[in-house]
Amino acid sequence: MNSTQNWLPNRLSLAVITALVAGSAVPVMAQSEDEDKVIEEVVATGTRLKGTAAAVMQERQNQAFVADIMGAEQISRTGDGDAASALRRVTGLTLVDGKFIYVRGLGERYSSTQLNGMMVPSPDPTRSVVPLDLFPSDIIESLNVQKSFSPNMPAHFGGGNVNIRTKSIPSDFIFKVSGSLGWNTNNSDDGYFYEGGDDDWSGRDDGTRALPQLFVEAFRDYQSAGIEGSSRNRLTLEDRQALLGSMNWDIGPDTKSVDPNMSLGATLGNDFELEQGVLGFLAAVSYSNEWLVANESNGTNLGTTGCSEAGEKCFAQFYEGVSTEQNVRWSGMFNIGYEYNNNHKIELTNIILHDMSDELRNRLFTDVNETETGKTELRRVDLQYEERRMTTSQIKGTHNFPELNFAYLDWYAGTSRASRDAPGALDVIFQQNFVDGVFESEQLQDVSATNLTREYQTLSDEADTWGWNFGYPLRTGKWDIELKAGGDFFEKARTAENIKIGVPHRAIADDATFGSRIDEIFSPENLNSADFYNSSTGAGIFDDGTTDGDKYAAGSMLDAYYLMADVFYDNKWRFSGGVRFEDFRQLSIPFQAHTGLFDVNSEEIAALSFQEDDVFPSLAMTYIMDDEMQFRLNVSQTAIRPDMRDISTSFFVDPLTEFLVRGSPTLQSAKLDNIDLRWEWYMADGNNLSVALFYKDMENPIEMVELASVGGAAPSLLTANAQEGELKGVEVEFLHDLGFMGDWGNAFFMTGNLTFSDSSVNLGIADDGVDSLFEQQLKDALDATTVSNIVTNNERRLVGHSEWVANMQFGWDSDNGEHSASLVYNVFGPRIIVPGTRGNADAEEESFHSLDLVYTYYPTFETTFKIKLQNLLGEDKEITQEGLFLWKKEVGTSISASFSWEF
Repeated sequence: MNSTQNWLPNRLSLAVITALVAGSAVPVMAQSEDEDKVIEEVVATGTRLKGTAAAVMQERQNQAFVADIMGAEQISRTGDGDAASALRRVTGLTLVDGKFIYVRGLGERYSSTQLNGMMVPSPDPTRSVVPLDLFPSDIIESLNVQKSFSPNMPAHFGGGNVNIRTKSIPSDFIFKVSGSLGWNTNNSDDGYFYEGGDDDWSGRDDGTRALPQLFVEAFRDYQSAGIEGSSRNRLTLEDRQALLGSMNWDIGPDTKSVDPNMSLGATLGNDFELEQGVLGFLAAVSYSNEWLVANESNGTNLGTTGCSEAGEKCFAQFYEGVSTEQNVRWSGMFNIGYEYNNNHKIELTNIILHDMSDELRNRLFTDVNETETGKTELRRVDLQYEERRMTTSQIKGTHNFPELNFAYLDWYAGTSRASRDAPGALDVIFQQNFVDGVFESEQLQDVSATNLTREYQTLSDEADTWGWNFGYPLRTGKWDIELKAGGDFFEKARTAENIKIGVPHRAIADDATFGSRIDEIFSPENLNSADFYNSSTGAGIFDDGTTDGDKYAAGSMLDAYYLMADVFYDNKWRFSGGVRFEDFRQLSIPFQAHTGLFDVNSEEIAALSFQEDDVFPSLAMTYIMDDEMQFRLNVSQTAIRPDMRDISTSFFVDPLTEFLVRGSPTLQSAKLDNIDLRWEWYMADGNNLSVALFYKDMENPIEMVELASVGGAAPSLLTANAQEGELKGVEVEFLHDLGFMGDWGNAFFMTGNLTFSDSSVNLGIADDGVDSLFEQQLKDALDATTVSNIVTNNERRLVGHSEWVANMQFGWDSDNGEHSASLVYNVFGPRIIVPGTRGNADAEEESFHSLDLVYTYYPTFETTFKIKLQNLLGEDKEITQEGLFLWKKEVGTSISASFSWEF
């Protein structure tokens, strides 16, 4: 066999790699039948570093396109608990909001996510991208980030494609149990919380927070007019009392001393030799319950009104206080596979992921229009509960045909369901009254336009995907050729609804508004008393804030086909490339509030539809200098299409900034030209070094701009097309032991990566008498005739782009294989979160210096003990604008200890 075949990707090499990754998780020890003849342990020295790293590097080296791969053992070394946290260690990747990955500084919309090579839906109401914190590290075998486009990948490709590969069928019996306990330094202080339902420990609401059936029936009866908005309304006082009393008001909040963080997990798997092949299975379950108490502050509506000194800037509204959050996560996976004759394999993967977040914030609230220090001050209490769930079933087959010159056929099919349920959200403002600077009383804010609000949100995404790949190898002289063809098909349907109910303070009798607790003001005794209401009939007690478009249905379909070739010449040159054709269709339709009626006519529906078909070429060239060194060049064209909500004019709330966000019906796809050049050096013993250059030229990049807000209303953002943009940079990645410093250095290693890049975007605002696409979209959103004085910077960096990113890891493996430790550092440069308007600077998320320490002890071959210290520097997360905190939240330093036992 010549060396060319060693480079060709095949299932045997991938199987070997997988075995290496799985096998490197335990010390390598061997013993002959003669007990006196023991292989020296030094044979396994550094295997946790070099065994896993070498396997992953071998796969990366064999790939035709630029990619970075992270194996399960590497994830374990850094102590990351989910895919999102782990991916921030990959070269050029940064993590936003703990959920979304920015690849090379491009926002999450510029990347795509696959699960075992298949597209999946998203439970996030603001994005079609899957939140990567949903995937616990326990089920992950490896993470593959492909940074250059290949025809067998989705053409919705900007920064890269993230493929989460879950653990596969084991080759031997495995039964493993694990558990952990942890604590955060912030949790030493008490938080503020409330009693939820009896099933909160399981991450599920038992119905306590759900929209009461009485409201469902009332909205059905009065439909879009709302409960209080119809002349047909004949609600009596008793009706209103029953409606208001049916809501959950058992919310103090109370001070709470939170519990320690904990997790449990178990894995069971085996394979069975049959007469007609091998049958195997793998089952895994995990559960975690975590708390975080943190000081949090944020401001809105930046300007000069109400500032302490003339000429300075301040926020018109500013919040500061304590947030308390509980997160419950559980997951389950069951895989079963059958392999016949080493050439035919079918595998069925079933995964369920469930995540619950319950957060209550108790904060002082300063409003320049309402606050009078020492006389009238404000306090705001809000809570948000949400459940996210994803279930997926995937079946895939792999078939090799030696009799047909080793041709192969792969096929797959999958169905997935994602949902989000956020019932019973609450937001209320209290007014604190002082006399001569001394606190006297507290009540619901005494402003006629103020409401206590309750929100009930639901979202359901359903997706089906299927496809096939066929390859046929040829060989003639110095040429090794593999011809490939395939098809990918994806269909997704989404329904979402947001019901917002206000309880105006003016509708409550003045005496009944006094109190400091929600459950006391809205107690059953008060609600059932006629004296609670300003009106004898209770009229006006409800303010239906649900608007047209808060309920919508959307769908998308993708049909794709590709042709490509993978060609080796003379063991030195590799050419891979081809074309991909995609036909994409998408439609998002808003409904009238509380009805099943469209809020648009047939002509407007046609305007809201989005259809695009195009051909996307890609070419990769690799020069293989020798067994250690190679050079890569990739060029391609791709597109980033609008999301379902991007073409809708209805608003949704961004979870990070709490800004309102809306789309543009005329939004177009961004077109990208991509160039990647990378030099790779794979040295002996797993040491390696690579340097990459990348460049992206973008037409109509999709960006955001802030719109004007009125009074104390939350600021809003518009999703629109800029005119042009570009991104360029360099990436450096390395791994090397310290053996050059002496024998002692063989136990230590350094690995890391650095990314330096620059970006620019031109929005297209110019006083030339001709409206650019961006100007027209902005005018339509503002219903304005000019927009030249709104945006502060017509040219700036891309939103979310960090000019530099650094990851470093210093590791140690003991000579006897019983101990390992890693000191892990991660930092990113400041990045724009909200572009500035009306002369204000851009709001930027500041650098976060993350330093973690992970120590692992292997007492026996079957057991593992691990200690993790995270955020040792005690950094806070911050977004600043004009030197002020737009948002700031404590993270704290956490410590955890875990133990696993493999039987």
